Amino acid sequence: MTYDMDELTMSHVSTNFDRSGFYQDVNTSFPIDRLREFAEEGVIGSVAGRHFSFMGATPPTVMEPIARDLAKVLKADNVDAVALVPV
Repeated sequence: MTYDMDELTMSHVSTNFDRSGFYQDVNTSFPIDRLREFAEEGVIGSVAGRHFSFMGATPPTVMEPIARDLAKVLKADNVDAVALVPV
């Protein structure tokens, strides 16, 4: 399934956060096109059908149970690796 990346929204709202790179090229924050290219070239096996993002400034103790639940979802989806993209 392919989605229109023009519909993707960055909802982080802060006057101190520069979103201009995201608006110019979504791949600066969500490198979906690069991942698809890697899959087409055989560098990786495939691209997962679901993707997740998290906002920072959350205490690790709050994120840990969420991360554990997400790990279960990723395992169920047969995901072998993840790309962590700090923005």
